[in-house]
Amino acid sequence: MKRNAGSPTKNPVRDDALGWVGIALGLIAAIILDRGAPPHKWHAAIIWTFVALFGLLIWGRRKRSSWLFWVFWIACFVLHVLAMWVIFGQLLPRLILGTLYVVPLAFVESLLLFVLFIKLERKVVQHRPI
Repeated sequence: MKRNAGSPTKNPVRDDALGWVGIALGLIAAIILDRGAPPHKWHAAIIWTFVALFGLLIWGRRKRSSWLFWVFWIACFVLHVLAMWVIFGQLLPRLILGTLYVVPLAFVESLLLFVLFIKLERKVVQHRPI
């Protein structure tokens, strides 16, 4: 059984491999962040980050061979982590939110980020010298 048949890249990174790596990193983040904070304080932020950025990887499956996609993804990751710190660490420090509440928000965020990337990619292609 072939997976990723017709993929534009020669060695595509499989979605399931990226998912497992993301889950492992999420668990590590939960273990580290639970040490100095109330239990489960950062879990919603971790789930939000995972779903939004993994969703961007899934939506952008065919764009993963582009350096622009990875620069965009890393910038989104950094800005998202900063936003989670501001929301959960500074603005609402006592809020302990259930993880399932943030999944719809993260899904919408991933879709919006992908649309933003498509627009960015079009602008870059239009301004590229031939």
